Amino acid sequence: MEKIYDKTAVIKYLGKLHLAEQFETEKLDFFIVKYQRGEFLSQPEQPIKYFQFMVKGNASLYYLDENGSRRNVTVIDGEGLLGDMEFVTGGMPVFYTEALTPITVLALPMEKNRKRLEQDCRFLMYLLKQASVVKMFSARNTVVFPRLDEKLIYYLENDCPHRTLTGMETSAARLRCSRRQLQRVVRKLEEQGKLVKLGRGRYRLNS
Repeated sequence: MEKIYDKTAVIKYLGKLHLAEQFETEKLDFFIVKYQRGEFLSQPEQPIKYFQFMVKGNASLYYLDENGSRRNVTVIDGEGLLGDMEFVTGGMPVFYTEALTPITVLALPMEKNRKRLEQDCRFLMYLLKQASVVKMFSARNTVVFPRLDEKLIYYLENDCPHRTLTGMETSAARLRCSRRQLQRVVRKLEEQGKLVKLGRGRYRLNS
């Protein structure tokens, strides 16, 4: 992890994310944090010290169940916010957030700015919108498509370039299942002729 306090770079990223528009509060002390693949942006039972606004990169959000097995929640893909739940509830993170690629975030100290941000209606509305996006994503994946094979086909049709699955680990995180579960479903769909194997970890939906 590397922290960068270059004001020019901070202003550049604020503009890229249109982030200044989400605050009424002025003179907030943003800085940049860069993570390498495999580093954690957050971990359970470790206090969140600052908001992290994703500038670029992908991260996997997951938790460990009572047996110690990994349970994927989602992939933060290029844009997203970490720290919103912790800011509202005052609690610790419940998920691991692990960098799948090199990641750049804009960071904003949380407790130092809490009093001002709790009075910032524009920012609070931004947090509400972020929570709504997460809720809609969860509803689509758990209610509309309760079966993993249905979810996978929808994902290939609507979210994958050329209707091609690339990378089992990342895809499992996006589909909120384990790598082993995804491999079983992929094998089943391949046997049914619905998927065509292109190479290791790459499958195309058969039209």
